[in-house]
Amino acid sequence: MHKYRLLVNPYDIEKWVNEMASQGWYLQKFTWIRFTFERGEPGSYIYRHDELERFGASYEDEYLEFLKSSGIEQVDRSGNFVFFRKPAYEGPFELYTDKKTKISNLSKKVTVLLWVILLNLMVGIIGLSGDFSEYEVDWFGLSLNIANLLVVLVFSIPLFKLIRLRKHLKRDLDVFTD
Repeated sequence: MHKYRLLVNPYDIEKWVNEMASQGWYLQKFTWIRFTFERGEPGSYIYRHDELERFGASYEDEYLEFLKSSGIEQVDRSGNFVFFRKPAYEGPFELYTDKKTKISNLSKKVTVLLWVILLNLMVGIIGLSGDFSEYEVDWFGLSLNIANLLVVLVFSIPLFKLIRLRKHLKRDLDVFTD
């Protein structure tokens, strides 16, 4: 079974993948938007995600081998985003990533989303101003410019969620000094 979700907030995606596993759908493969599941016994696995270095750090192989020796299976990797799983009967497990790294990863996502939003906003506004300067309306151009503005609205929601999550992590970092 294939499901489509935009991979923006990794913590929401991890929660959703675990909800799917509790219903008996095991994650097999994923990309930034497409997730492939296969049917299995409900609640058999717990899933966690991690974001590795973009071009492979020197410690990456050692880290992945350590996880494997701990009974943690790598499910799939898309870019630097990786999903792991472990049988649920072994109890919950966590992949430790310090708050500074989490904040840095969220900041990168915020930057990308902000550029996508600003670019679409600029193209949409400039295009709309040109659409109404002629005697005859270009309906195709108008619909493309409206689509750009809809992209701005759609991507603004995850942008604000990521900013809020990053803000909470920063506040916790200041309080607990990670």
